[in-house]
Amino acid sequence: MPSIAVYVSSHGFGHAVRIAEVVARLLSLDAGLRVHVCSVAPQWLFPRTDGRVLVHRAASDVGMVQPNGLTIDFEATLASLAELERSWERRLSEEAAWLGEAEVALVIGDIPPLAFAAADRAGLPSIALGNFDWEWVYRSYAERDGRFATHARRAAACYGKALYALRLPFHADMDAFRSVVDLPLVARRSGCTRAEARDRLGLPAERPLVLLSFGGLGFTGIRVERFAEMPEILFLATETFRDPPANLLSLDRPDIDYTLLLRACDVVVTKPGYGIVAASLVNAVRVLYTARGEFPEAPILVRALEEHATAQFIALEDLEQGAIRGPLQSLFGRPVGETRLAADGAERVAEILRGELAR
Repeated sequence: MPSIAVYVSSHGFGHAVRIAEVVARLLSLDAGLRVHVCSVAPQWLFPRTDGRVLVHRAASDVGMVQPNGLTIDFEATLASLAELERSWERRLSEEAAWLGEAEVALVIGDIPPLAFAAADRAGLPSIALGNFDWEWVYRSYAERDGRFATHARRAAACYGKALYALRLPFHADMDAFRSVVDLPLVARRSGCTRAEARDRLGLPAERPLVLLSFGGLGFTGIRVERFAEMPEILFLATETFRDPPANLLSLDRPDIDYTLLLRACDVVVTKPGYGIVAASLVNAVRVLYTARGEFPEAPILVRALEEHATAQFIALEDLEQGAIRGPLQSLFGRPVGETRLAADGAERVAEILRGELAR
């Protein structure tokens, strides 16, 4: 049975969610394929199959260290990057040896630099997937702190070993790669109407539903007791808040179908990340978004929201105070429809990977 290895960035859930879509499509095209997923994301994010998806709990990059979904700890990030640099040669040798032992034929990375260096040492082809890369991120921080320049150069050297990058919409330049292939959105569109999604989840048919969603890192710094002032709205959360009001329901459990949940809602309150932007567009959900700190991807995604989504900004201090009635009322009054942007990126990626395996 041929095998591929998929390396997933440890930075949040967004990378894992879109890789999971690609893996599901790839498995549907090739019944004889085995996929090794290297990720620290929860195993339930990935397709459940009869032993054809093997999840290895391992971190292959640092990304940016964040105490929550909206804050970056720069010193902790630099400390973790320095530790990775000190252990680089050992990690590289271990990964290359493992790729050989697992009889991997192709490596895909979203988008840890180590994946491409390990593939090169093991004599294997590698392909990148993403809308930005860590070379671009670390280079953008180099003026702030010169120590980031070393890690930008390390990432660039690794990315140069990939065959090419499959670049998703709302992207950075990704100039560290030899070439790029531009693709449509990777996002899962629910097959349900909003009413059907609510019925399947046991949620009220007519009541306005607002989802609080801040990715795998979460964000609980909101005075949710203020939501009691809006009893007509049912708030849903993918994490647990202390002392929630009666109209805030926590759905923090691994068996929840996130796409179905998003489709059921009228508005999602979130940060601008690739996964939530793409999912909101294809599932016709309004977006109330707040500032994401100093992450360089944020302006690109904000522009995507303003151009393609039904979206509105809320200042972080207002969100933290729970002062969201006005922005929500404004959003409820605006029509929303599914995006006209193509969203068959997962299918396209799967076809490309299958073609590489056939070489």
